[in-house]
Amino acid sequence: MHYLSQYQTFENKQQLNESIYQHIKRNSYELNDTDRATLKAIARYAVKFAGAVHLKAATIAELIGKSEKTARRVLAKLANLGIVRKVPTTRKVNGGKGANIIQILPFVQSSVSNREQADKLTESKAEAMKSENEPSDSIKLLKKSFKNTYPAEKSVDLQPRKVSTPYSQFHDMVSNFIKDQKLTNRLYGIYLAQTKSLRNCYEPSELLAEAIEAIKVTFQATKRKQLRNLCGYYSGTLRKLLDGLYHETMQELYDDSDNVPAWLCGW
Repeated sequence: MHYLSQYQTFENKQQLNESIYQHIKRNSYELNDTDRATLKAIARYAVKFAGAVHLKAATIAELIGKSEKTARRVLAKLANLGIVRKVPTTRKVNGGKGANIIQILPFVQSSVSNREQADKLTESKAEAMKSENEPSDSIKLLKKSFKNTYPAEKSVDLQPRKVSTPYSQFHDMVSNFIKDQKLTNRLYGIYLAQTKSLRNCYEPSELLAEAIEAIKVTFQATKRKQLRNLCGYYSGTLRKLLDGLYHETMQELYDDSDNVPAWLCGW
């Protein structure tokens, strides 16, 4: 059995396409052209195992003709809207973080978000899997948890997940390079200080992605040269990445807008 089959969220391509149509329709005001193009690009590769695909951010960026940062930002936005779910993976060779498995979630016509539905289904599946000798009861329980949607037994990744906070994600990334709690806290403090004024403008996941990318760049730099002030290097790297995030956001606003004033285009 292919590993992606356990992450399949639809029974067939028709169900997948219908959910994508409904997602785009319901979020018509939240999604811009880049967001829609990204969702459609993911869907094209999520046909064999309907709703599930293993794609790198770099690959998505190439498909939509945008930067890797933009691809990550769009994925975070789609996840926050309950359209997709990102499932973290680990490389078998070095144990590092691998490309996410992306699941397109079934459209749910209710006041409860897709992410809440998926989390409830995860809990229900965990209970159902306690007894392997009672398949009929498990199926009933799953169908009850995902009522008025596609069959739950093939809906989403049903393995229990630990709660992941921004700090824990940051800590895990630093731990890949060094085990130093005091240094980790100092670096996290720098991240909080630099993003304080940006939290009302960007999704938390977008800012955290830049912070984690800055960690990678900083520790990779230690392999090439000796850093006198690691925290200072991280601070400068993060500042540049955040500046880049701002400029890319502004550029996308111009690209996605059909009514940008002529005088503004000349700036």
